[in-house]
Amino acid sequence: MTKFMNKMRVAVEGCCHGCLDQIYRSISKKKVDLLIICGDFQSIRNRMDLQSMSVPDKYKKMGNFQDYYTGKKKAPVLTIFIGGNHEASNYLEELKYGGFVAPNIYYLGRTSVIWYKGLRIGGMSGVYWKKDFMNLAPQSYNFPYDRSTIRSIYHYRKDDYLKLYLMRKSNKMIMISHDWPEGIYDNGDVKKLLKNKPFFREDIKNHCLGSPFNMELLKVIQPNYWFSAHLHVRFVATINWDESFKSNETESKKRVGSAQALQESTKKACFDRIDEISNDEIVLDMDLENDHCDELKKEAPISNDEIVLDMDIANNHCDEVKEDVASTVNGNEIMLSMDINSSVSEKPTNFSDPLITATNGSTKFLALDKCLPRRNFLEVLDIALTDKNHLSTKDPKSPLYYDEEYISSLKVVEKHKMKLNELSYENLLSPPANFVGELNASKEYYLKEYQALSGSEYEALFKVSLKSFVKTASVNEKELKTFINPQTEAFVQNFLK
Repeated sequence: MTKFMNKMRVAVEGCCHGCLDQIYRSISKKKVDLLIICGDFQSIRNRMDLQSMSVPDKYKKMGNFQDYYTGKKKAPVLTIFIGGNHEASNYLEELKYGGFVAPNIYYLGRTSVIWYKGLRIGGMSGVYWKKDFMNLAPQSYNFPYDRSTIRSIYHYRKDDYLKLYLMRKSNKMIMISHDWPEGIYDNGDVKKLLKNKPFFREDIKNHCLGSPFNMELLKVIQPNYWFSAHLHVRFVATINWDESFKSNETESKKRVGSAQALQESTKKACFDRIDEISNDEIVLDMDLENDHCDELKKEAPISNDEIVLDMDIANNHCDEVKEDVASTVNGNEIMLSMDINSSVSEKPTNFSDPLITATNGSTKFLALDKCLPRRNFLEVLDIALTDKNHLSTKDPKSPLYYDEEYISSLKVVEKHKMKLNELSYENLLSPPANFVGELNASKEYYLKEYQALSGSEYEALFKVSLKSFVKTASVNEKELKTFINPQTEAFVQNFLK
């Protein structure tokens, strides 16, 4: 634990893309207590897992996770991560409620809230895509995954969202998402953002740079910190909740309408664009250097209303189009995975910087880049503990716990899941008071049951053993198939039976 007994030193990293060795090297001298990774982790155990990852075949790389999975290497600090849109989705589905993917490396699951040494941490894996969002998360996926499944399995769904929406306001906690809350740019230096990423301008104008549902969660939970990645740029924002928040209810509805109206026109623009440019001019990564962008503009100018084909953009408007053309793209125009042997440098954190030092009544948003040299992919923060007396602080051998309120919310949503189909898209952004009241009453019932447990009963139920990792698939697996993970079985037995 950091010398500040009421604080924890936390390293936050943007997109991992399988570069664990490089990330761990970069924190080796920083004496951190916890590493948080904001998606695109790529927990690839074997070459079969690559078949479930949403990237073109010729860019599928093993990365260095396998060494941590087998025990050849061990994460030097507890690592907690969420899923992004470039993942070994079959492995993460084994642990959809969360669990250790390797010793000392913990996946939060599709959604979750946990405690670690007195710090409360919540997260939402995946990215937003309206069509799939309106469907309930399937109980399971059939193997082998077809093309549609590979492109949709990482989209979070309305029941995922509601499990977090029912949470009470909790200013003293951390939230993590891969894509940004839509509209968060209004609360930071948007001019600097557009200077670094000028092609974000139209998405900002049309209110579709991020997820409207992440923004609703931000407004409901109001955490001290919200960390994201996905757009491959460092960006900070501050929201003071006791002041007039810029993204009010009217603005939220405007964002919904803009996002819906944009989808068809965007898809059409992408198809039109494919007809106009050669294969070598298709750009799959928005995170290109400016000279690449300039070269593309010279060869085939793109209007502001057209979206460059990017594997990593937040709103995924053109997912179907991108996959159709991805296999023909020039190898110089994508950087989904790199073997970085050079020293990695990250911008040092100024711990007194008001942009990243949280205070009561505010949320500090921090987005980070992907793990590449000379990029702002990592920052180290001293974060105040949520509760220095929480059970997770009592025993160094038992520092990880499930959150009782989240578990209560999970149970309620699973029980009333089919009622979600009665809600419209707009109502999901702001569910009817009577519906929320019914769910909250059930949640409070479960909470009281948990709070009535004896100390030993509570510990037995909510403590997450640091030794619960189980190796399921072999590193030499020859067939893509589903595995039953004992961690998931135990979770279901404890909370969903």
